Amino acid sequence: MGTIPKTPDAYVEAYLSERGGQPADLDRFVEESSGLDAESILEVIGNPRLGRQAIEVMADLMRPHDSIYYDAIFGAYHGQRDIRAWLVPAMAEIEFIDFVPTAASVLFDDGEGGSSLDEWQMFANMEGERIPLSRGVSVRRYRDGWITYAADVYDTSGFRQPPPPGVDAPDLPDWPRVAWPTEPDSSPEPPGAAASAWMASRAGAEPGRVLERPSGLGNLEMHQVLNDATRRSDSDVMADLMHPTDMQFIDPLFGELRGQAEVRACLADITGKAGAIAFDPVGPVLFDGATSVQEWVQVAVLADGSRVDMTRGTTVRRFADGWLVYAAEYYDTAPLADLDVQAAAAAAAGRPQSPK
Repeated sequence: MGTIPKTPDAYVEAYLSERGGQPADLDRFVEESSGLDAESILEVIGNPRLGRQAIEVMADLMRPHDSIYYDAIFGAYHGQRDIRAWLVPAMAEIEFIDFVPTAASVLFDDGEGGSSLDEWQMFANMEGERIPLSRGVSVRRYRDGWITYAADVYDTSGFRQPPPPGVDAPDLPDWPRVAWPTEPDSSPEPPGAAASAWMASRAGAEPGRVLERPSGLGNLEMHQVLNDATRRSDSDVMADLMHPTDMQFIDPLFGELRGQAEVRACLADITGKAGAIAFDPVGPVLFDGATSVQEWVQVAVLADGSRVDMTRGTTVRRFADGWLVYAAEYYDTAPLADLDVQAAAAAAAGRPQSPK
């Protein structure tokens, strides 16, 4: 686009002047940074004037040589050329699917250029019907006018079912096996005196309780408690922070649960059966004062110390008025049907739980 404009509207105008309405160019390669910050890049790719060409613009904004785009069906692609060659045709094949936001975008100050969070649900438009599909989450990182990282996590199991008679469906690759480098534990600062005192006060509390009064902790303190290495695998501590009636919990296996009591019972059942399961971080813990996000790989830890990756996921939490009011676990259940993964999970189930 010659000299790239440095405002979102000007960037979009320049792109449309050059590329508007033209067929996709899979050989296109952009080497000059957009010069836009994270907020501006989000504004660009969300501009309704781009329509379906927003996907091509997203490819333009991927850093040329050391970016990564991960998709729960297709796996990881590296560098702008490979990302474009996959992303643009793949999205063209599913033009009948809409991605409808389920919450407002969140922009995090990660100290390096910014990261963003988007939650959405897919809907298929087929023969006049609008069919709900998987819920999902996108996490992106922005550096020096580029998108350097994007990960779309959602449950792919529904897409892997045999299609109805007479319906053609593309063959999908097996679930992706990506060797994610484990990030160092980037938990927030340890809980302060008030949070520590609150955690101590919960010891020995009656199982199955429903707390009607808030903890008295602020959002940051609740965030710190939920990421404290000594407590983050304790489902009762998490449940104690949940709003009695307004808590919303979303999980691809367990559906949508409401209220502290219902979510507590589900978490207690899960943690009681899981055994030696760890959640290795594959990204930093992000927090903006009201919303947090953590990306992870669920791992079965076997008796000999070996570790078997089970599935790739992302946790989103929201805090309001002294309560945890929302928690969503996004992950693909397809790998959990793999016989090797099931064997590892069964072996881990007989051993004490590992901290998250």
